[in-house]
Amino acid sequence: MADLQNEFSWSKSRHEKFAECRRAYFYAYYGSWGGWEAAHGTPVRELYVLKKLSSRWQWAGSVVHGALKQMLSAARVSGTFWPAEKLLDRTRRKARAEWAASRDKSYWREASRITGLVEHEYGEPVSDADWKRLFEQVVDGGLRGFYASEALEAIRATPRDRWLSVDELDAWDFEGTKIWVAVDFAYRDAEGRVQILDWKTGRERTVDHTQLGIYSLYAQRKWGAAPDAVVGGLVYLAAPEDGGAGRVSVAVDPAALATCQDQMRGSIAAMRAALADPARNVAVEDAFPRPDDRVACRRCPFRRPCGRL
Repeated sequence: MADLQNEFSWSKSRHEKFAECRRAYFYAYYGSWGGWEAAHGTPVRELYVLKKLSSRWQWAGSVVHGALKQMLSAARVSGTFWPAEKLLDRTRRKARAEWAASRDKSYWREASRITGLVEHEYGEPVSDADWKRLFEQVVDGGLRGFYASEALEAIRATPRDRWLSVDELDAWDFEGTKIWVAVDFAYRDAEGRVQILDWKTGRERTVDHTQLGIYSLYAQRKWGAAPDAVVGGLVYLAAPEDGGAGRVSVAVDPAALATCQDQMRGSIAAMRAALADPARNVAVEDAFPRPDDRVACRRCPFRRPCGRL
């Protein structure tokens, strides 16, 4: 089998990492490359393992997304939606197992298969009450919020042959650059429009709207949808008192899509400009400086190799 090549690509998460800290971006997309087969104890192996770590808030959100994907994928096959308590029970058991494995730092054995948390790696003090609150508000609260949402009612009412995507990783080409996306849920409604739904376990952010623009551009290419036949919806699952906003419609009109494409072009150009050899996607660490502001360092998984413990 041919050796894997580190090809340049773009995604919203990659853009966010580049904007927040260029040194962390280098570690995540270049310094850690090949770490899955590197010897334990080597710098590249360390960067690869650290890249896989999540903060507890990121982890809780991924637990919710994984649970909803599992339930909706099963419903797509069987036509039956699990009761809320069944999904909650499955998710609680899985989350406890992942938390325990992370606490024991088992991810150092196989980072691609075992969940790891930044808080455990760096011994950050998190009280039992805070862990409990995280689960109750984000995981348990997010799943209960989904079962009480208008989004689930719409999904239940849509024939399965009109379901288009259930959190499936895919890529599309934008002006010669591969763009990665994973649409949480998409379906074609009774009027023939493509409805795109994205679950959010946190508070509303401006970048969330940009993400729906990217998904709309993808929908036009993937499902042949006309620009005016795509409807974006951000589904905030938290309770209102915890910052939830219910379903928020996002404009995907020509003006919004033009702005989205301009932002993508600018981000891609800046990433390529930082490369030592853009044609071969070769990067040099010194070209990716650390920011003077250390706010982001507090939650960064790379703070040890970066020297900012």
